Amino acid sequence: MIGYLSVMNIDGKHLGGVLVVNDVGIPVEFKYSEPVTPTKLQEIIYGNSLEYYLHTEIIAKGLVQRLENKPELILVQDPALLFDKNMAMVTMLPQSLPEKKEGNEAIVNFNNKSIRITFPENSKVDDTIVQKILEYASKIDILEPFDRIERALAYICESQEK
Repeated sequence: MIGYLSVMNIDGKHLGGVLVVNDVGIPVEFKYSEPVTPTKLQEIIYGNSLEYYLHTEIIAKGLVQRLENKPELILVQDPALLFDKNMAMVTMLPQSLPEKKEGNEAIVNFNNKSIRITFPENSKVDDTIVQKILEYASKIDILEPFDRIERALAYICESQEK
């Protein structure tokens, strides 16, 4: 199983979702946070760190802790959400590049495309996770579940307004 974690700011409301899918992309579990709207005082006190605090410390970590079906790997699209060794950020690159591993990043080629895999700061490239990502990418569109989460979170925000 692979997890997808996304946290968004939709019209000043901060919320997140984590979707766990099986190896062919079928949902196994979905958790989401209720939208959080910071107060004016919180905006003043937290300043520039407010979004990081809400997105990572409150929403993302809370969602991952609540998962009942623990995935082997959790993918994110925001480097601020890389808080665990079993997490990685995957970016499809527009052109094919030579494969390389440097520090906490790897570039691997797959189906004539290059994928950049970024691991948490102060960690090295984990070859096992790279292989799992390539294995999943051979079965499903590796980034498509992020679209599902974004649509679900937008729907949750809309339905809260009614």
